[in-house]
Amino acid sequence: MAAVIAAVVTGCTSYSGPMHNADVVTLASGDQAWRVQCLGLLETSKTCVDVAKKICKDQKIRLIGAVDHMNSKQGAKGDPNEITFKCGDEPAAAKPVVAPVPVPAPVPKQLRSLTLEGDANFATNSAQLSPVAQRKLDEFVAANKGYRIDRLVISGHTDSTGSQALNQRLSTARARSAQEYLVSHGLTANSYDVRGFAATVPVASNATPQGRAQNRRVEISTSGVEIRSEGQ
Repeated sequence: MAAVIAAVVTGCTSYSGPMHNADVVTLASGDQAWRVQCLGLLETSKTCVDVAKKICKDQKIRLIGAVDHMNSKQGAKGDPNEITFKCGDEPAAAKPVVAPVPVPAPVPKQLRSLTLEGDANFATNSAQLSPVAQRKLDEFVAANKGYRIDRLVISGHTDSTGSQALNQRLSTARARSAQEYLVSHGLTANSYDVRGFAATVPVASNATPQGRAQNRRVEISTSGVEIRSEGQ
């Protein structure tokens, strides 16, 4: 085997002898290796290999290159008188670093409607949103983030307790409170339909406390075409 090794001699060692020479050389890659030259005319490649075994001891001889003896016709004899090698196994190839595949963030399912029902959302005769109501509205905003809503319908309702005039004002004020909260927290629509219906549209009987609690509500819904904006 013939090979051309670009190397620079960096020094001699005690492994050199009368009929052979052992040097540490620097390869073109910048790595260091051993080079053994068999100097005598009758020396064979076995001499070089024996020196390499002595240098590497219990380690494997890893041949990098060899220079062959030449015969009288300037042909290779197949008996190298110079070998370049390293000791030990070939370093394991570094495993390629595979970039993790980004996992797209889950898109919240759009909520088309929401009902704020019962006394947990407003205090009696008050249009101020409770923390419970605000949390529900925050979830509605998050679920509709990135959507262009054509029409947002918000309707306020009361039970039959109290006068018609009072219930009309209260139902309208509660609907307006919900609208203002949604808009101030980022929900937009092309148009808004915000109205109070007092006690004219009950969903349960006003004859029981449970039924009246169901009737005290604010209903929110999206109408028309909702399109998710690009890049969201």
